[in-house]
Amino acid sequence: MNLNHINLYSHDTEADRAMFEQYFGLRTLVVRGSKMAVLQDNDGLVLIVNHFDSKLEGFDYPRQFDILHIGFIQKSREDVDALYKRLSADGWEVQAPRNAHGA
Repeated sequence: MNLNHINLYSHDTEADRAMFEQYFGLRTLVVRGSKMAVLQDNDGLVLIVNHFDSKLEGFDYPRQFDILHIGFIQKSREDVDALYKRLSADGWEVQAPRNAHGA
């Protein structure tokens, strides 16, 4: 079984789309204004970022936002550290890299 797609809520779909392209190499397939962007990686995984406020009624994200995340495998720890530095330098709020679960 292969994972087909992930759909994430986004406060700023345009900024998130640009970030996934610039730092993680995804390419945009579809943009629907500021409400949705559909991206894909080189292995065929589709990532959707959406800002559908009407679908949030009655739904509350957990208060600990760091438990909601996705991971992108890098070739080495040096690549992880370099990506962290690029994201941080460009103003993205990211957690410092750490070893977790043997990765």
